[in-house]
Amino acid sequence: MGPDDLRHDDAGLQPERTSLSWLRTGALLGAVVLAFMRFVPGPGPVVATIGLVCLVPVLTLLFAARSGHRARVRGFVEGSVPYFWWRNVAITGTVAVLAVASAVLILIAH
Repeated sequence: MGPDDLRHDDAGLQPERTSLSWLRTGALLGAVVLAFMRFVPGPGPVVATIGLVCLVPVLTLLFAARSGHRARVRGFVEGSVPYFWWRNVAITGTVAVLAVASAVLILIAH
């Protein structure tokens, strides 16, 4: 089995699907953060601060999408796709912060 046998016929499709799914995830999480800022009861400055802090990883994810896609395509062609672990940590952390903050603010408001 030579190096040409390991190459994918269309190296752009799988990385493109992965990049698009990260863009959709980032956009949806951004919408969730904005919904948090709009609908969660509580002191305005506290809700706004939590929301703006949670928008930082979302915007980072969206702005890093292009460079991540290029790295994914290069890696896919070369046979070693990079793993961007920080994206999983950023999304998990953002969702956890939003969930805990929402629960606390709702309980305090009632």
